[in-house]
Amino acid sequence: MDFSWSAEERAFAEELRAFLRAHPPESFPDDGMDAGYGSGPHSRAFMRALGARGWLSMCWPRAYGGQERPMIDKLILLEELAAGGAPFGPLAGCDQVADAIISYGSETLRRELLPRIARGEITFWQGFSEPDAGSDLLALQTTARRDGDHFVIDGHKIWSSHAGIADYGLVLARTDPASRRHRGLSMLVVDNRRPGVDIRPIRSMTGLVYHYEVFLDAVRVPAEYLLGREHEGFAQLLRGLDTDRFWGRFYKAPALRRILGELVGYANATTVRGAPLARDPVTRRRLAEIATDIAALRLLFYRTGWMIERSMPVIAESPLAKVMADETGQKLMALGMEMLGAFGPLREGSRWAKLGGQIQHLYQASLGHTIAGGTSEILRTTIATRGLGLPADKARG
Repeated sequence: MDFSWSAEERAFAEELRAFLRAHPPESFPDDGMDAGYGSGPHSRAFMRALGARGWLSMCWPRAYGGQERPMIDKLILLEELAAGGAPFGPLAGCDQVADAIISYGSETLRRELLPRIARGEITFWQGFSEPDAGSDLLALQTTARRDGDHFVIDGHKIWSSHAGIADYGLVLARTDPASRRHRGLSMLVVDNRRPGVDIRPIRSMTGLVYHYEVFLDAVRVPAEYLLGREHEGFAQLLRGLDTDRFWGRFYKAPALRRILGELVGYANATTVRGAPLARDPVTRRRLAEIATDIAALRLLFYRTGWMIERSMPVIAESPLAKVMADETGQKLMALGMEMLGAFGPLREGSRWAKLGGQIQHLYQASLGHTIAGGTSEILRTTIATRGLGLPADKARG
């Protein structure tokens, strides 16, 4: 497999770089925090700027307003935005919802939401996780009962990223109360403005808000806002999770490479015991090791993307890439804190903070990455059993 870019692809990358030079990321207001995944903060204004260029819908079918461009253009878009430090936090989620609507949505959903997604006007939150369920998404208690031409949803979701500043949620609920586990589940698109939707912030250790919990109390959702067939949401959930771990982390490699470059610059400009920090052999070796990890991570994601584009299963590849991305990010941020020494804990705004205080913020944010989207322990089991065909461990008494 050759992952090098063609002349047309290189031209598109340069078009994106020129756009970022003309529209500096820092000139766009932030509506939500940077959670450290590589996609930067949540900025509605930046999403609208991308939509105005046609980049949010460029890979969609022409029948739905797209340009039918190849998936590599989407990868280049994400990579260049991450490398430039752009605030495109909700982009991947919006793109995944758009793909789901195109594939499984009603004509009502397609007509009402796709044009608004393409213009960057609306964003989405994911309503899968629930209290007391841990990593077991199938232990959900949220229900949706059919009432004429509506579904009525009751339940409680938690750890829903950007829910308080998004417009719609993608909610998994049990529509067949007699069913168990993976049967009888349905996926519904829920408007945040619906009566009965109560969204509350969860403040993180960074002092900022990224996650929310969502209470759904007799929320009426039009039946046309069902994704796919009633009771068949589990299949969509599995397909979504396999690719969600890819799209939710693909841009982490270029973002980590950008931060690594800033740490290298700091090492070259900082003197420790009369010599540049960059000359310290231990520091040099650790920086080189992480640079190698990031390069390998990028290739792993491109290989997985190549497989997704060809509709090949990524049962092991996607969780493997997710685990490597999050653990590499934690390792880089921990090294950054060590290199900054006593300056490491200082936050943005302190006149003594180094590198704008971002390392401290990203270090704290990275601690939850190996839990969010599936814990590394669970995903290693997924890789072993579903990917490699190894037997599952027997429960020990």
